Order: sequence, then structure tokens, then C-alpha cells
Amino acid sequence: MSPDDPETPASPDPDQAPPASARSRADLQAELRKSHKKEQKRRHRWRRRALYALSFIVLVAALGVGGLYVYATYRFDQIKKVHAKHLVAQAPPGNPFNLLLVGSDSRAFVENATQVNAFGDEANAGGQRSDVTMVARFDPATKTVTVLSIPRDLWVDIPGDVSGISGMNRINAAFNSGPDLLVQTIEHVLGIPVNHYMSVDFPGFSGMVNALGGITMDFPTPVKDQYTGLDVTTTGCQVVNGTTALELVRSRHLYYKNSNGYWEYDGLSDFSRIQRQDAFFRAVLAKVNASITNPLAINSFIGASVGNLTIDDTLSQGDLLHIAEDFRGLPSSHLVTETLPTIGYTTDGGASVLKLAEPYAQNMIDSFNLIGAQPAATTPVTTPGKHTATTSPTTVPTEAHGQVTVNVLNASTVNGIAHSTATALTAQGFKVAQIGDASSQLTAGGPSEILYGPTGYQAALTLDSALSGSVTYVADSDLSGQTVSLLIAGSQLTVTGSSASGSTSTTTTGPTTTTTTTIPSDVYTNTQAEPWNPYPCTLGQTTQATPATTTTVKRGTK
Repeated sequence: MSPDDPETPASPDPDQAPPASARSRADLQAELRKSHKKEQKRRHRWRRRALYALSFIVLVAALGVGGLYVYATYRFDQIKKVHAKHLVAQAPPGNPFNLLLVGSDSRAFVENATQVNAFGDEANAGGQRSDVTMVARFDPATKTVTVLSIPRDLWVDIPGDVSGISGMNRINAAFNSGPDLLVQTIEHVLGIPVNHYMSVDFPGFSGMVNALGGITMDFPTPVKDQYTGLDVTTTGCQVVNGTTALELVRSRHLYYKNSNGYWEYDGLSDFSRIQRQDAFFRAVLAKVNASITNPLAINSFIGASVGNLTIDDTLSQGDLLHIAEDFRGLPSSHLVTETLPTIGYTTDGGASVLKLAEPYAQNMIDSFNLIGAQPAATTPVTTPGKHTATTSPTTVPTEAHGQVTVNVLNASTVNGIAHSTATALTAQGFKVAQIGDASSQLTAGGPSEILYGPTGYQAALTLDSALSGSVTYVADSDLSGQTVSLLIAGSQLTVTGSSASGSTSTTTTGPTTTTTTTIPSDVYTNTQAEPWNPYPCTLGQTTQATPATTTTVKRGTK
């Protein structure tokens, strides 16, 4: 055929695969190998992508953890450290420990005339003194902090041979040569072990408050103090800046405007100031808890704190982190404040000072040292539906009757028993906060119950010492401080009048003997109402909280 013949077949296309029937076995195997390689590459590509993503996540996490560690180390290194050889070694983690808190009145930071006018200087301040002296007991088990304030004018025998300081002197003078002598004085004279030390100076107070954007406090009346510069003319709930907060916590010569519109001196000096310091700490605690989710605010707060803090050199970075973790979000109800009972005294040199009021001061110290300790001489009792309770122990009570607040609740079918019991307890010096019926009844003929909070064990002991009849102890985390609840099972429980401390007078009515316990009027317990003092509040609330607290009583069941 000629090339132009349409019947002539075209030449084969080299790019066109031959039909399957025409392909060899070798060609098929080569094609399968090529397809398999492509599939492997695709799988490896996704595997690599997943590995890269996982590596990135791990890297970010590592950088975050490392960044937190670097940040914590950076801040910790900014805190000044001092050595105090008389500190007592802290017990293993989980046990209670004591931290000495000092507000230093050192004027070493004063650099200009404005600061001299506001704070004075080293020349006129008489050296370094502890303007605020408190021992805080941290109990990790119950998440409570109990703060015992020590009045600055307490007249004690300061140990050692420091010229002009050792011997009989005001306790705040012990801080003049550094924290160790103050630690030694508190341990040897008061019998309170100190595990750690922390102090903050004047700028620290102001800076921490300003870093939080101020704190909110309710001023019932205008107040002023010409010595610190305090001058608050607006009443009600308001934001308090760092300068005003510092003036408030330092004020010992406070005047307030009375109901007649005249300025009146409160006349309570350091005792009134301690109550204002307690209110200040609660306001700061509330603001810190509200700001805990704001990293910028917390960073500012930490930054303002560390530069003005001094701690002992045994308080490690890990210790601080554990404290922060254990007590993060501490509710106000778990912050308990007390003041060491004292009595006025004039020295041979004519100085007006304070002395320990016994046995009340020792009772409070003993109770403070027992916080978080295992109750002594108790027998565990399992009560269905309740906490593990204990029978009445043989431990000697250490609280004065007047320091214990009792909610008296009728848990029986006997009418009027709560009122009669409350009357008898009031006659003995107990404070009765509530009289009523319990939410449910106890077994007739069975033991009555004393419910106590995280720091109320000694208060429960004191109440039990005034009762006759079977009583069971029940822990109740809803109670706080020295407030306890008495659930009366029946008429077999009576008030007998056994006294823990204080002067007593005994009267007999029928078969029952009643002993009245009173604390002498010249003993300063710093529990008196001071309605002119500000207290924490929340802006925008239509009804502000009052300085006094109320307790809602519940059965100790879970």
C-alpha cells in the first residue's frame, strides 16, 4: 500500500502505554513499585507534619514552664534576705508554721523634703523600730491563717547585751539591731516559736496598694491624723490609694467626726491602729483574690512587693511557691486576727507602756501554739452521718469565757432549753450570738454536740469546761474564729460553771451552781467596737457589709 492509503496504520505513540495484554510482567512490577513509593512518601509527609506539630507544642510548653521558672527566680532574687540564727526549723510540709511579720518604720528610704515631711528621717525617728509586729500561724490542713498582733509598747525583758536595747524595754526596740533579736525576744519572752521572718517597709505598703489599682474601704465617718497626713472627708465605700492606705495603717493619733459633727479623738492609740491594720489586710486580700486572673495586675503587685520585702535566708523560693499555692484564694473567714491581752503600766522612769495581762495572755498564746496540732488525750468516735468526732478530752482549756461566742441551738423536744442554757452561759461571761432550734434533732438521751471551726478547738474546750453532761466534739468548717455552736440533746446537759480563767463569783440556784467569769475592765483585749474605723467593702453594693460578722449555724454534717 502506498503511504497515502487510508488503510495504512499510523505509527505507535511512544507516550501511550501499551494495552495490558501487551505489557510484560516486568512492566507491571515496575509500575506497582512506583505507586508504592508514592504512597510511602505521602504517609511520611503527614507523619513529619504531625511530628513537627507535636514538637512545636512540646517546645511551647517547655518555654512556658521554663518562663515561669525564670520569672519566679527573677522575682525571688529581687527580695532581700537576712540571716536570723534563732529561727526554729520548720516542720515537714503540711504542718503548721509561724511567720513573723514586721512593718518596719525605718526611714532609710527617705531622700527628699517631701518624704521627710511625710515620714520623718533617721535623725528624728529614733532609729529603726517595728511599727507593726505580728506572728501569723499558717495551717495548711485547714487553709487558715491566724494573726496574733503584739502591741509595740509591750514592756518586756529583751535578751542579749545590746547597748541601749537589751533589758527592760518596749518590744519594738528589739528590731533596732535587726530581726534576730526580735525573733529571740518573741520566743524567749512570749514562748511563741518563729519559723520564718518577713518585713515590708513604708514604700512597700503604698506600692502594693497602687499596683492593685487601690483597695476599697467603707468610711463610716470622716477621719484625720495630722501626724501621718491622713485626711478622709468623704464617707462611704470608696477606692483608697497607696498613700492614704499607708497613712491609715500608721495612724495612732486618729480623730473622727462624731454624730454631733465635732472632731473627737479615739484615744486608743496602737489598739485602734491594729484594728485598722486588720481591716487593711482584709481589703488587700479581697482585692488580690479579685485580681488573681489578671496576670498584669498580679505582676504589678509582685513587682511592687519584692523590692520592699526582706525575708530570712531559710525561706526558699520553693517555700514561697508552696505557701502561695496552699493559701491561694484564702477567704476572709479563714483569716483570724487577735491581739495579745495587755494592761497599762508606768515604768520607774515614768514611761507609759503595756504589760502582759495574765492569765489571759498566756491562755491566748497557748491556744495560738496549738492551732493545727493534734488534739491531746482524745478518743475517736464514729458517728453515722457526721464528721469524726471526739469525746470530751482532758486537755485544759486556755480561752477566757469572754473570748468565746456561742450559738445555742435546741436539738431536743424540751421547750425553752436553748433560752435557759443561753442565759446561764451569758451569766458566766460567754458571748451568745444566736438562740434557736437546730436544723434536726439529736437522739434523746444521747450526747449533746459542740461544733467548732478550723481554729475553734480551744473555744470548744472552754465551753465544755462550763457544762455538765455528755458532749461530743464535731468539726464544722462553716464556723470560724472562736465561734462555736452548742446543740443541746436534752435536759441532761446543764451549765455547771467550771471556769477556765478570770475572776469568779459563785451563786447556787437549786441543784445547779453557776460561776460567772469576767475579764477585768483594765485588760486590753482589743475586741471593743470602734464604729469610726473603716472596713472592707465592694463598690456598687447597695448594702455594705458591717464591721461585725454574723454566723449562719449549720449541723456538722456533710
